[in-house]
Amino acid sequence: MKVYITTAATGRGFSIEAGIADGVRNFDHHHKWSANPAPCRDERIPAVPEGSVVEITHLDADTFVGLLRMAGRPVPGVDLFLMEQIDLNGSSVCSDRFNPTLLYMVGVGELARGLKFPRPSTEGPVDVSELVEAMMAKTTEEIIEIGRDATERSETAYADCRVAISPSGRVGFWAIGPTDPLDPSRPYTDGVEAVIVYRSHYASISIYCSPTSPLQFGGETVAGILFVGHPKAAGSPHGQAMIEGDARRVFEEIAEKVG
Repeated sequence: MKVYITTAATGRGFSIEAGIADGVRNFDHHHKWSANPAPCRDERIPAVPEGSVVEITHLDADTFVGLLRMAGRPVPGVDLFLMEQIDLNGSSVCSDRFNPTLLYMVGVGELARGLKFPRPSTEGPVDVSELVEAMMAKTTEEIIEIGRDATERSETAYADCRVAISPSGRVGFWAIGPTDPLDPSRPYTDGVEAVIVYRSHYASISIYCSPTSPLQFGGETVAGILFVGHPKAAGSPHGQAMIEGDARRVFEEIAEKVG
């Protein structure tokens, strides 16, 4: 199959988490399709015919397992229901930071970054088939070990990449690069409810909110930027390059609002 990363599915083939859901060729569980299962555990996803076009807008563990299903490959032998819950609510729903499912999810992210997996381009779809195939060549055990190594290094990133904390301690701002394995849910254990993460390698901003907090920013405009995605895990628009100064403005506006 040919996999393309794009800002939104065009409907020309199949898609995973790309803004269309019909339960036949296109599978998503965001926004109005939130009642659908996450692709990682959606058994409706078919093995697609050879040469089929598959569109995605990002690559995380949930999307990756959906692609494994479309490629006719075995799904990883981890807890896919837990994977869905972590995808929806962040890693704080799993108290064991070395749980194999969580390590697998971290490993997928690390593997994608190591391969320099691109963000969508406003100039059109980008063929990422070879990168996806390289990821699929890794065994579940290899991906888990990649995640284990990243998790052991994440505490360093948590301390070194912290840019600012609001006076109340409820809002935090981290800026990371491609080799910084920050777990965005890690600050929740220290009382941070809203976590702003700037990723220089993707020129993107994300806002994560603790599942126990009333805060959520998906679908809201903050500092002039519309954040899209889940209510509690939203990002700057695909295809728009952000700078760290934009992320600081987001942090400052939320900090002023929250206290």
